[in-house]
Amino acid sequence: MSLVDLNQETDITEGSVNVKTNFEILSPTAAAARNISAFVPFASAEDFMKNSSGVDTNVPLSSAFRQITNYFFSSSAAGSLPLSNNTNSTTSLCRVIQVGRTTTDDTIVSGSVTASMSFGPVSDLVFVDQPEQEVSSSIGRKGSIVEKNDPDNIVGTIFYDSGTMIFHGGDEDTSFICDPTSGFDFGTGATAAVLAINSLAFQSETKIKRSLFFCRAFNKDFNYTNNPSAISDATLGTVTSSLTSNPTTFITSVALYNDEGEMLAIAKVSPPAKKTFELEQIFSVRLQY
Repeated sequence: MSLVDLNQETDITEGSVNVKTNFEILSPTAAAARNISAFVPFASAEDFMKNSSGVDTNVPLSSAFRQITNYFFSSSAAGSLPLSNNTNSTTSLCRVIQVGRTTTDDTIVSGSVTASMSFGPVSDLVFVDQPEQEVSSSIGRKGSIVEKNDPDNIVGTIFYDSGTMIFHGGDEDTSFICDPTSGFDFGTGATAAVLAINSLAFQSETKIKRSLFFCRAFNKDFNYTNNPSAISDATLGTVTSSLTSNPTTFITSVALYNDEGEMLAIAKVSPPAKKTFELEQIFSVRLQY
């Protein structure tokens, strides 16, 4: 094994690529599989939150509401948050869809969200997101959730980077701050006195970083081996004759080390690359993370 220092300017290139994934949630089972939960937190709640599988957690809904008001809206009044369609008024109740980090990845793609809801007997009311043109929140990008057929009807706020959709307003026919007993679950169709999520579609985005390392085996390097099979006589310490005058070796692995000599990554060469004093090799090793 031999070590060669990499030149930061000539031997390493870095870049990134964004990968988008489409999701469509049509049932409670699909929501659970993607770690997506929906719940109704409010200031005076005594119940506990459920996870995406419908199992009770140890987080009180009232605590969840206070966290929402403080973290997402920087509200000094922990028992209320501003109405989405009238910021001069407040509410002590909201409805939330939380997309788990395993599905959100780095962010939800702005402009990709479409949700179909039913309010009691009225179904297929469609809501979409309208992203802000500039970042105005200390916790990242956000946008408004509006009724598709009436964009002036702002029913909530979406925080793209955390995968959080908070519904805290709406007009008379699409009020998300109605009685919490009407629920907020994934389900098809319309049911009297029930607020349901019929479907939810969105894109998530994963930002993949890539580094390319050019590892160069110059003519005078890597021409010998540490493989025990190269020793022809262990007592005398002699090596196979083919490795004495004009040796030929085959490079089978390329490893990357830090300044402390710790191996960070290893790549296999297939097929093994021939190396002699008259032959140089260049290997490009790509790290993706």
